[in-house]
Amino acid sequence: MQSAPDLYNGRMDDMPKLAQTIDQVVAGRTELYEAIVRYYEGFVFSVAVRVTFDRDLAYDVTQDTFLKLYGSLSKFRGQSRLSSYLYRIATNAGIDAARKRSQHPVSSGDAQADLLTIEAPQTASDGPDIEEVKSALQVALQKVDPVFRAAFALVDLDGLSYEDAAFRLGVPVGTVKSRVFRARGELRELLSGTLGR
Repeated sequence: MQSAPDLYNGRMDDMPKLAQTIDQVVAGRTELYEAIVRYYEGFVFSVAVRVTFDRDLAYDVTQDTFLKLYGSLSKFRGQSRLSSYLYRIATNAGIDAARKRSQHPVSSGDAQADLLTIEAPQTASDGPDIEEVKSALQVALQKVDPVFRAAFALVDLDGLSYEDAAFRLGVPVGTVKSRVFRARGELRELLSGTLGR
């Protein structure tokens, strides 16, 4: 699932001859749509994983994203990158899927994505170990509202500016700031007392 660069945090270049490929797909050469899927699937999957924090759900979101793209391909005018368009579709599909999943939770055990990289020196022997911190943070992040979590992941986990996150999410900068603030508040509440001994 890695034919194109798996860039979540950077800009992804569109595939070569994209406009011609889209024109041919719209004209009926649907077999060429697979080239679009293969080129962007790693990118879309990485977006879906970061929004859902669940690899199994991310596969479903990736498939849903490409189904939605196929249905709207004739409307794509090429005024922005297809990767930006896919990013918005995947983010919205991921948020929807995460909300549905939270309404009907399913224990996914080993299927949970190991998405967090926390690098902190272990200095105090009486403090929580790194695995305990990672585990607690992952559990807490899954409980944060998916809309807030998506903004938080872009700004605090991926290091994007509020402006870049707003562009990626298709919302105003103030909305991103509010969502990040709300996510941080939810995390603070969820983690209070969890790691302290």
